[in-house]
Amino acid sequence: MLANEKLFEKLEDSLREKGKIQAFEKENGPITGRMMIMPVDLPDDIDIKMIPGKKPVAFEATFDFYNVAIGIALYRDLRQVASKIWVTPQTDNPDDPDEAWVEFFVQTLAQSIDEDGNFGYPIYSFVNDTSDMTVVPTLDK
Repeated sequence: MLANEKLFEKLEDSLREKGKIQAFEKENGPITGRMMIMPVDLPDDIDIKMIPGKKPVAFEATFDFYNVAIGIALYRDLRQVASKIWVTPQTDNPDDPDEAWVEFFVQTLAQSIDEDGNFGYPIYSFVNDTSDMTVVPTLDK
């Protein structure tokens, strides 16, 4: 389940009003899933590769087609992984996420962080079997 379905719906409504969803679906086919990436508190039980003077940031991806959150910690400014992937169940006995969705999360996150380590959030992805449309809020610089 998405971390904040109402926020996702608000963005989707805005994109529909602008015709962006329709244009994506016309070119790529219907949207079949949604992913949302948010920064989160680092779980206490996650091992971190410590770098002196640096603090990692934890991120989790949630989906409208899985009942788990997938997480990873990164050193944003170094664009370096600080932890292994973790999976947090959102319901009892959820299905494990397919490795392809774990990879999609990590790639989408990496592509959404600026070279200087800045990022906008939430990161929203609309997906189907062949393509995705990812929306990242921009930061005022």
